[in-house]
Amino acid sequence: MFASQRLRTAVNSAVPAVLIWVALQILSTIVLIFFHIDKVENTIATYAQSLERLAVSRNSQNFGFMQSLTMVADAPRSRSIASFTNLAENLHARYPQISGIAWYEMEPDEKVQLKPIVQVPTEGESPILKSAKLLEALGGHHGQVQVVVDGELQNKYYIIEHVRNYKNHFSIIITIDSREMLKPSLVDNCPKVTWTSGELTLFSNVSTKKNNSLILSTIERSIEVYIGDIYQKPNDNFLKTSINVEKPIALDAIFDNRMLYVFSTFSILIAGLSSYALHQGQVTRRLREAERLAKANINRLELEKRHEHASRVYAIGEMAAAIAHELIQPLTAILINSQTGVKLMDAMSTPHKNVTSILSSNVKDAQRASEIIRNVRSFVSPKPTDTACTDIIAAIREVVTLMEALFAECGFEIALDFDEEPLLCKIGRVEFEQVVYNLVRNALEVGEHLDAKDRIVAISARRTDERISIRVRDRGPGIEEIMLQNLFVPFSTTKVSGMGLGLSLSRRIVERAGGELSGQNHQGRGAIFEIVLPKATGGIASSNRRQPVTADEARCHRETKQS
Repeated sequence: MFASQRLRTAVNSAVPAVLIWVALQILSTIVLIFFHIDKVENTIATYAQSLERLAVSRNSQNFGFMQSLTMVADAPRSRSIASFTNLAENLHARYPQISGIAWYEMEPDEKVQLKPIVQVPTEGESPILKSAKLLEALGGHHGQVQVVVDGELQNKYYIIEHVRNYKNHFSIIITIDSREMLKPSLVDNCPKVTWTSGELTLFSNVSTKKNNSLILSTIERSIEVYIGDIYQKPNDNFLKTSINVEKPIALDAIFDNRMLYVFSTFSILIAGLSSYALHQGQVTRRLREAERLAKANINRLELEKRHEHASRVYAIGEMAAAIAHELIQPLTAILINSQTGVKLMDAMSTPHKNVTSILSSNVKDAQRASEIIRNVRSFVSPKPTDTACTDIIAAIREVVTLMEALFAECGFEIALDFDEEPLLCKIGRVEFEQVVYNLVRNALEVGEHLDAKDRIVAISARRTDERISIRVRDRGPGIEEIMLQNLFVPFSTTKVSGMGLGLSLSRRIVERAGGELSGQNHQGRGAIFEIVLPKATGGIASSNRRQPVTADEARCHRETKQS
C-alpha cells in the first residue's frame, strides 16, 4: 500500500511536468516557426532585389555591346568585317551571357540574306533558320532595338537592331543565354528562381527531385524586369519578364540537429523547474493550511481559556461583593474607634503626637477603604454615578505620597512636571487615583532588572486647549509588539501572577469620564501611558473627599508599617 501511494505521488508530480513540457514544445515550435518565416521573408526580399539589380545591370551591358557592334558594322566594309569579327569574338569569350553574335546583310526589299556576313561562333546553325519569328523581326523598324523571345528556342532571348542609311543596310542579332544572366547570384542552397516572359520560361533552377521533408509553407516574391533599350521607356519592343523567387519552409530546416538538442534540453529543464515550483507551491499551501488550522485551534483554546478564566473571575467577583458587604461593618468600627481615640488623645493634658498621627492615618485609611468599596459597588451598578470635579494635580500628589514607601523599597525616583494652576476634571477622585496608582505600579514592576540611573518614573500633567493630558513614563524595556495589540483586552497579561484586568478597568474608568487612555513605546526608551480628560467647565474640587495626606502623616504611616 505504501508503494502504491508513493507511485501515485510520483505520477501526480510527473503529470504537471509532462503537461508543461508539451505546452513548452508547442509554444516554442510556434515561436520558432514565426521567427523562421520572418527571417526567410527578409532573405527572399533581399535576394529578389539582388537578382533584379543583376538583370538590369546585365541588360544595360548588353545594349552597350549592341551599340558598339552597330558602330563598327556601319564603318566602310573593307575595315568593318575584321573589326566586327574581332569585337564579337572578344565579347563572346569574355561575357558568358552572350552565346552568339550574327551580322546579316539586308536586301532593298527588306529581306535578309540567310548567310551572315559574320557569325560568332562560326560553327552551328544560324538562329534565323530555326525561328520564323526572328526572321520576321530582322526586317522591322529601322534604327530601333527589339527584344524577341521564341518558345522554340529555350533559355534564350535575342536582341535585334535593323540599320538602314545611305551607305549600309544590315541587321545584327545578339543571342543572350538567360541562364547566364542570373548565374552570379545562383549559389548552392539558394531559393528557387524562375524567370519567365508570359508563359515562356527563360530560366528555372527548380529541381525535379522529390523532397520528402514536411513543407509548412512557401515564401514567394515576384519582381518585374523590362529588357529593352536603356535609353527609351518600356514599349512594345521591350521584353516584359518576371523573376519569381520562392523558398519552402521545411520542418527539418527549422529544427536542425543542434537546435533540436538545445531546444529539448532547455524545455526539459524548464519543465522540471516548473514542476518543482508547482510541487513547492502545493507544499506551501498545505503548510499554510496547517498553520491556519493550528492558529484556529490555538485561538479556540485561548477563547476557552478566557471563558474559563472569566467564569472564575465572575465567581471571585461574587465573593468579593459579598466580602465588601461584610467589610463595611468592621471598617465602620475601625473608623469610629480611631476617631474616638483621636478625640481622647486631644482631650488629654499631654497628648502624644505620634499616637494621634497614627490614629488620624487609620481614620483616613478607613475612609479610603470605605470609599473604594462604595465606588466598586457604584461601578457595577446600572444607575449613573454623580461625578464631582477633581483636582488632578492634588490627586497625583496624594498617590505619590502614599507610594513613597514602595518607591524607596524598589529604589525608584519620581519626577513630577505639572502646570502651576490647578487642573480640574469631572472624574471621581478615588477612581482617578486608582488609575494613576495602577499605571505607576506597572512602571515600578518593569524596573526590577534596570540600572539605578534608569529607575525613574516621570509623571506630567498639562492643559492642551480644552483637554488635560496626564502622562506616566518609565525607562524599562518597553511593551512587546504582540502585547501592544491586546494592551487593553481583559485577561491579557505577561505577569505570572497577574489577572490582566488592571489596564482594561482603568480604561473603562477613564472612558466613563469622557476621556481616553492609550499606551505605546517611547521613541527613546521605555513605555508611556497617556490619560486625556476633558477639562471641567466650572465648579471647584470636591470638598467631601478626604484631604490630601501630608508628608508628616505619610512618613509616620511608613514608619509604622516598617516597625
